[in-house]
Amino acid sequence: MKIPPKDRLEIVLMADVGVPIKLWVESTGALAKRIEYGKEKSIRILGGAAILFIFVFYLFPAAVVILLLLGLLVLFPLKLVGMAGYSRGT
Repeated sequence: MKIPPKDRLEIVLMADVGVPIKLWVESTGALAKRIEYGKEKSIRILGGAAILFIFVFYLFPAAVVILLLLGLLVLFPLKLVGMAGYSRGT
C-alpha cells in the first residue's frame, strides 16, 4: 500500500475507533485538510449514503450506472498513479 502524501485532503471515518477508515486524495498545501468523524456520525453518513443510493437507483437506474462509470473513470486513474487511496488503522 502506498504511503499517503504529505499534502492531502483526508476524511477519517470511525475516528474514535481503534481501526479508522481513512480516505485521501492528494492536493495542494493550501487545500490540505483533515476531517474526522466519530463512530456515530460515520454510521449516519454511510447509512444515509446507502439509503440515498438505493432510492436514486430505484428511480433513475440508467443515471446511476452512468454516474458510477464516470466515477470509475476518475477514481481508477487517480488510484493507479497514487493520487487517491484509502487505509485502515492509525
